Amino acid sequence: MMKQFFKKRFNPQKKVFQGSSFHGKQTGKESIRIVPIGGSGNVTKNMFAYELRYDGLVRDILLVDCGIGFPDADMYGVDLVIPDTRYLADKKQYIRGLVFTHGHDDHIGAIPYIYPKLGNIPLFAPPLAAAFANLKLKESKLQVRVKPMQFTDTIHLGPFRISFVRMTHSVPDTSHLVIETPIGIFYHGSDFKFDFDPLDGKKSEIEKINAIGKQGVLCMMSDCLGSERTGFTPSEQKIRDTIERELAMCPGKFLFTTQSSNISRIQLAIDIALKNNRKVAFFGRSINKNVEEAANLGYMKFPRDMIVRDRDLKKMPPSKMFLIVAGAQGQPESALTRMANDSHMFVTIAEGDTVMFSADPIPGNENSMNTVIDQIYRSGARVSYTNITEDLHVSGHGSQGDHMLLLSAIGPSYVIPTGGTYQHMMNYRTVAMECGYKKSQILMPEEGDILEFKIGQPPKIAQHITLENIMVDGLGVGDVGSVVLRDRQTIANEGIVVVVVPVEKSTGRVTSEPDIISRGFVYIKESGALLTRAKKVVNDSLRVRHGRAMDWHFMRELIEDNLQGFLKKETGRQPLIVPVILEV
Repeated sequence: MMKQFFKKRFNPQKKVFQGSSFHGKQTGKESIRIVPIGGSGNVTKNMFAYELRYDGLVRDILLVDCGIGFPDADMYGVDLVIPDTRYLADKKQYIRGLVFTHGHDDHIGAIPYIYPKLGNIPLFAPPLAAAFANLKLKESKLQVRVKPMQFTDTIHLGPFRISFVRMTHSVPDTSHLVIETPIGIFYHGSDFKFDFDPLDGKKSEIEKINAIGKQGVLCMMSDCLGSERTGFTPSEQKIRDTIERELAMCPGKFLFTTQSSNISRIQLAIDIALKNNRKVAFFGRSINKNVEEAANLGYMKFPRDMIVRDRDLKKMPPSKMFLIVAGAQGQPESALTRMANDSHMFVTIAEGDTVMFSADPIPGNENSMNTVIDQIYRSGARVSYTNITEDLHVSGHGSQGDHMLLLSAIGPSYVIPTGGTYQHMMNYRTVAMECGYKKSQILMPEEGDILEFKIGQPPKIAQHITLENIMVDGLGVGDVGSVVLRDRQTIANEGIVVVVVPVEKSTGRVTSEPDIISRGFVYIKESGALLTRAKKVVNDSLRVRHGRAMDWHFMRELIEDNLQGFLKKETGRQPLIVPVILEV
């Protein structure tokens, strides 16, 4: 019924796109390319480039968002994944600026790593997103700052004119972008839902959206993550009763965990704690910094005397504590994980306590989250999480009804689903077609496909670029590649065998028997016979010489190959072999 309503209300075939007029006369040589630096075919790592070309040559580039991704289970030791910006490396002189849509890490988190590669470009964002991004830039000791923009502001960056549309999401100050270009209007609709009763009282700007649609929009990029769900995504208000119910059943400490940028939900939790005469303490660097920044900007309000320091909790009975804790995804070093493992300095989880997870696991984080939940249960505490308790979390992403409403209001000539996996994109296409769109109007680029728009012509894939996962490991950015990951996977799955060959420095002569050290492969005390035969394989390899001097590069490879083959034959396993030449 709802789909039929939206189909009757709007027929996209009847809307004729006229193009943008504010840039003067068009020559027909202009084109706009949408370059997916990140976020096409995946949920995180969002970053897009709008590229104006004239007669096939790049003239101007506008960047939108710059977010992090999260490592897959097989990315051992990797902390973050960031967008692959190699496409921009020889085009920095054309980049006019970067605009953020909202303050979630998958849209702002990569800026400290990416900005030095972009040149000295201006950065813009709605106020809260600007504040969160500036915290990251300051921590990285970068001097640049994001300029906060109001929802009534307009930015001129070269030939691009960008204005903001307030939308509801799971973080305040979420925006969609209206990007006017010489060939037409592009609507950048990142993460959103239509919450008609938002916690902060600031609703989506429906009237502005309708006005934009009447101007004629060439293409709309739309969040598609919730496209599998029917109806509309519920309001954040739905969580209020759940928190109050869970708190009423808790005789001890109440631990509440959610995403650290979910300021509105944290404010809701604080309000409920205040109503129930509980004191609040914050745990986790990200939550502390985000709450402090949001409070300074007026996005959060609470009596300062209801907040207690972590070290003062020992003076209070557990029944008066309401702890807001980072680590909703089960991150290994988070405050909640340390509490669950009884290694936190100030908080021990015990029987009578309740831990409430007001977050669903990000795909890939399920095991980490379940491990933490298991540990909490072992402490005797009660745990509330999505699998067993309803209404603990409300998605910030629109469902099918939300998508239909935005499609109906904007009425773009073409639409591109983004911010989801390919299955989300396919479900979005089904929804759009049920609203009257033809398949040819719903563009489904693969990862790395660059779409080009020209007046009077259907869009086409103009180029394909290869995008890689740029991994951040500690202080290293991009220095962990496929070879390093393969070695880490081998160590994790098969173990490691180190072969130490002592060599006289002056002559290059092997001075004694090689030593073999095994970690994660076989238990040395019970595998003496195997290791004795392995030493023989190494000794046989050392008898091979090339010329008068030992070619140690060759010898390392020979030892590795011969020992690998021997161990594979004897055990069926293929550990990582590391030959070490020790000069004595």
